[in-house]
Amino acid sequence: MTPIIVLAVILVLGLLLFLLTRSVRAGRTTALRPLISYQGLTGQIGRAIESGRQLHLTMGQGSLVGRTNPTSVSATAVLNNLAKDGCANGTPPLITVGDGTLLPLAQGSLQNALALARRSGDFDLSLTQFVAHNTDPFAYGGGVATLLQQQRVASNIMVGRFGPELAIIAEAANRQNIDQVIGTDDPTALAVATAATEDVLIGEELFATSAYLEGKPSQIASLQLQDILRWIVVLFILGTAVYQLI
Repeated sequence: MTPIIVLAVILVLGLLLFLLTRSVRAGRTTALRPLISYQGLTGQIGRAIESGRQLHLTMGQGSLVGRTNPTSVSATAVLNNLAKDGCANGTPPLITVGDGTLLPLAQGSLQNALALARRSGDFDLSLTQFVAHNTDPFAYGGGVATLLQQQRVASNIMVGRFGPELAIIAEAANRQNIDQVIGTDDPTALAVATAATEDVLIGEELFATSAYLEGKPSQIASLQLQDILRWIVVLFILGTAVYQLI
């Protein structure tokens, strides 16, 4: 593909994104594809308040520096939303991470949420905990599992990069009868997640979560553009197959 064609494709996609964003901002009704697992995220803070227990969110072991960055950024969108709801209702979530780059991110998100709720004085470093480095995933899984057994946790939200160690955390939550929502892009972790809970955000569903939770015009327009491109690819494949048959 020549540079001119690449540039033309980028310009067309940019124009489509701009037009779709303007359409959303103008108030045109936009229906996003229903995600059952996203519905599992909504109302988690309310359940925690009703039960008098705390919501736990763990962000996995995906560094912000490297190929796991998109996964961890998507997990941050979930963190920001749950932190805002929790801090506004006086029930900030308990956050655990398995990578050093995620700890200041989690602390900053919680501090920002408390500031928006005018509760900056309620910030407590114990609400954000670094469990284990990503070179030792099973130590991380065991650490989070121990925390679930020791703390009074209402829900366990796992979003980010996980591996086989997810089985340890999920089993600990199930033994404590804790509701779970799991989102990751790792095939091994997804296999474990589907056996542990029905609320699983699979691959691209995790990346789309920010649009569902925040609903910004640019985010919704981006999802619409992805759906358009998906249909174009499907039609191209079908057209090529029909052409070859003829």
